[in-house]
Amino acid sequence: MQSIDHVVETYLSQEGQPLPRVTLGAVSCDGSFHYAKCFNGDSVESSRADDVHWIASATKFITSIAVMQCVERGLLDLDADISSILPEWKDPQILTGFGEKNEPQFRPAKRRLTLRLLMTHSGGLAYTFMHPLSIRYQELQGDRPLVLQTIRESFQPFLVFEPGEQWLYGPGLEWAGLMVEHVTSLKLGDYMRQHMFEPVGAGDVTFHLNERPDLRARKVKLWERHNDGLKEARDFWWPDPVSDDIGGGGIYTNVPELLKIYLGVMQGKLLRPETLKLMFKPHLENLKNLDNPEDHGLAARNAIYNAVPINVPVDYGISGLINTVEVPGRRSQYSLSWSGMPNCYWWMDIEKGVAGVYLSQLLPTGDQRAVELLAEFERAVYAALK
Repeated sequence: MQSIDHVVETYLSQEGQPLPRVTLGAVSCDGSFHYAKCFNGDSVESSRADDVHWIASATKFITSIAVMQCVERGLLDLDADISSILPEWKDPQILTGFGEKNEPQFRPAKRRLTLRLLMTHSGGLAYTFMHPLSIRYQELQGDRPLVLQTIRESFQPFLVFEPGEQWLYGPGLEWAGLMVEHVTSLKLGDYMRQHMFEPVGAGDVTFHLNERPDLRARKVKLWERHNDGLKEARDFWWPDPVSDDIGGGGIYTNVPELLKIYLGVMQGKLLRPETLKLMFKPHLENLKNLDNPEDHGLAARNAIYNAVPINVPVDYGISGLINTVEVPGRRSQYSLSWSGMPNCYWWMDIEKGVAGVYLSQLLPTGDQRAVELLAEFERAVYAALK
């Protein structure tokens, strides 16, 4: 992997648009290949590969493992009405617009909301920043933060389209995490520790840095890209500390621990083979809003599709983007991938038995240089596996 080491250093150099420190990792299912390395360029920050990152929405795949374990045990049903566990979703309402006095207007949904729809972002839920109606709804709340102390406070139980009608990024995994808590009588983080992290030896994973001062001491700085360069981010809106275990975006961990989890998945230690087959297949009823990358601005496109070329057809699995054809020299058909807001990225290729991860703490999301480096890293990993 010496070739990728040189490539990374060029991306971190002060010429052009430099990246702040990045940590890259990859592992093969048979254990013959393991790579984890931090690159920090000219930064005075630590260069340990086990330094801690907020992985944001890269949390979602980890939460999906917990959910699917509960499905395997018969505690949850992918196609059952979620309102039997989450009563606020009984008779879901669709936000259709606003009246003359800016009062929100709703109509009843024709279809029930299911766990499968939550986990494939096709249920009609929307993050505030993902849809004009949810943006307007948030604006009318005044100075209300985007994320509060609890999931129920943060994500109002309404939809912006009929369940199954299209794909749209939303807080489905946050609600799915609450379902795990309900059926196991455990906090999500405690469930994960007992049933996922301990079995693979991953100890440095938490939803709450205030409970792990050892991890906070190793937390990487958050950076922002500006026209005149990189600056340390101040007063970011994600709450810390936070009350809930936010399964859609709340985990703090590092590359070595993520590789242990990904390896545990690929080796069948955390999920059954038939469950993996289910997760890594297309699930969308309608590809609207996902089938044309050009519909999205560059940053959103990079965050959604990350290193998948725009000419590669995609679908959505549980829970991540699926490329439905092979990417030559890189990932196989039906690989799974997703990202996290501060330019965190991962992919898992079950057919070739490899998973990779790219962690940084850089805003805004979907940084073009980061995605370019991710693609270079992926190519280097597959070349090393030949």
